[in-house]
Amino acid sequence: MIAPFVCILVSYTPIGYAVLRVPSSRGRRKALSTCGSHLAVVSLFYGTITSLYFNPSSSRSAEKDTAVAVMYTMVTPMLNPFIYSLRNRALKGALQKVVTKKLLSIKK
Repeated sequence: MIAPFVCILVSYTPIGYAVLRVPSSRGRRKALSTCGSHLAVVSLFYGTITSLYFNPSSSRSAEKDTAVAVMYTMVTPMLNPFIYSLRNRALKGALQKVVTKKLLSIKK
């Protein structure tokens, strides 16, 4: 579990340097958007696995184990297309409208 995660982090080091050297801010934003989507999926996947394996089994309940297992076997793959589609401007705009409406309705 740790080796693939470390490899992913190490591989992003040269990518990060390359992105920072992109001359245009628009190009940098686009590259960061792509990298950010991938890192979000990786973090979600490895975060749930890490929380499961690094907690002692004596402090966990069967319900927590089941919830974490469902999270990284079902929820993460289902969220994967949504996270990657957040790079789409139309989807970003629609999501922003929904969130703004919800926030305004909560403040009233």
